[in-house]
Amino acid sequence: MVLRFPSRTRVLATCGLLASLGLLSVPLYRHFLPSDDLAPGLTIDGVAAGLQVGRGEPRTSGGQLESFVRERARALSERKITLVAHDSAADRVVLETTLGELGVRVDEERVVHLARAVGRQGALSTRVAACARARRGELDVPLGPSVDIAVLSAAVARIKETEDTPPLSARLDVEKRTPIPERTGYFVDLDATRTALAELAEDLPSRAEPAKLVLPMQSFAPRTTSAFVQSIDVHTVMSEYVTYFSRHNDQSRRGQNIDMAASKLNGLVLSPGELVSFNDVVGERSEENGFQKSWEIFKGEMKEGVGGGTCQVASTVHAAAFFAGLDIVERLPHSRPSAYIPMGLDATVVYPIVDMKLRNPFKFPVVLHAAVEGNRLRVAMLGRSRPASVSFSREVVETRAYPRKVEESPTAAAGKVIVKQHGIFGYRIERERILRFRGGKERVEKNKDFYPPTTEIYDVPPGFDVSLLPPLPTVTPDDAADPTAAAPLATNVTAPNTPPAPTSLTERGGSAWSTLPATPIMEDAPGSHAPTSAQSRPIKKVTIRR
Repeated sequence: MVLRFPSRTRVLATCGLLASLGLLSVPLYRHFLPSDDLAPGLTIDGVAAGLQVGRGEPRTSGGQLESFVRERARALSERKITLVAHDSAADRVVLETTLGELGVRVDEERVVHLARAVGRQGALSTRVAACARARRGELDVPLGPSVDIAVLSAAVARIKETEDTPPLSARLDVEKRTPIPERTGYFVDLDATRTALAELAEDLPSRAEPAKLVLPMQSFAPRTTSAFVQSIDVHTVMSEYVTYFSRHNDQSRRGQNIDMAASKLNGLVLSPGELVSFNDVVGERSEENGFQKSWEIFKGEMKEGVGGGTCQVASTVHAAAFFAGLDIVERLPHSRPSAYIPMGLDATVVYPIVDMKLRNPFKFPVVLHAAVEGNRLRVAMLGRSRPASVSFSREVVETRAYPRKVEESPTAAAGKVIVKQHGIFGYRIERERILRFRGGKERVEKNKDFYPPTTEIYDVPPGFDVSLLPPLPTVTPDDAADPTAAAPLATNVTAPNTPPAPTSLTERGGSAWSTLPATPIMEDAPGSHAPTSAQSRPIKKVTIRR
């Protein structure tokens, strides 16, 4: 006679049925199903929770489970991780941080809920089977970490500043008529980084050494390739414009900045319909990008900053593009008339907020050729043909007087006045571009520019008598109508019907100044230059045809 014993599953099911009928003792029932704590043997994040006790002993309080999960989540958040970029030679460390600082998070309430649900959900046989698997070490409740995209984005944004490499389109070496090769661009893929980080955090082993993640990079090709550049027809000079500058004394570094900006633009190809940003091409005006400290206009005053002179390049490019018939998509005038180019043809740029943008409206590529020879900047637009002749006209319709600001300086020498900035009249102009295309079609573009008055700024010694300064010129109705008749510079103006100036300060009442001449010595500060006639007495109406 052969004895047959029921299977383990039948035993468990029978025990469960007996327990439900009250026919099984409580200690034996607890051997198979949890009462108010975890299923015996259950692990969380691969680690035994340590909350189970021996048979017949009282169960631990529920708060221990929350504390345990909280500790496992904290340990995960503090895990060290190294982000690396995969270069051709080897992996390069980009950032050393923790998972938590990259946005890795654990939903602790969810983990606690899943742990407590083991052996408490489903049919009785299912519950008993789950508890049996837990006892055999076959059941684990993972932390299931997620990644906070806002936190990760902030961390990746800092990385992208150094790791993202924009593509460089191929250019044309105009002198040699050969292409300058393109360069592929690369960027850190945020979505792929989030996915890889979540998978890494979920699969991390329990050992304590730092984790490592290779940053997911994506490549993208430049718009213009060498093969395309090789096929470009540039035998026609569509337009050109020339401006001049100085390299003497404090203008030397400004000249170097003009050299640098022109070199970054030279050979640039504008494909049909392409929009080009001056700031994107030239880049940040910083010493790391090749620019020098020089004088520039900042908030209406001449200040020393990095990149002074770049605006002259932008203005010359604007004028050449203007007469070539390119679309001027974005452009702002300077805060004062420029000495090197007529009002209405200038363009100011301030990285990264003030830009000049051009679009090629033609069906053929246009190449920008920027060349510097000595103190001469020449910008030409080259292409297959010249679709239109262009005329430019501008008219001054309003002239405004400039204010004065006097600043006392404790270091100023007695009897000497430093001209920090010469005053320049403000002007409102109307400008017009007429494009006459082959076949007789014509397009007229009109707009207005405003150049605010430039404040005259003096540095004087403490207690200086400001009445010794030259009187400010005034704008009469005739001046407003015809700026060619505007008053001369402030430092040379004598107001009408004004009695002669005294020969010494004694005639003004004496005091500590009595031994000084009545007329102070006027001296220009570094970076301060007297305005040209084009700035102080501009011709009312100008027309240029190309």
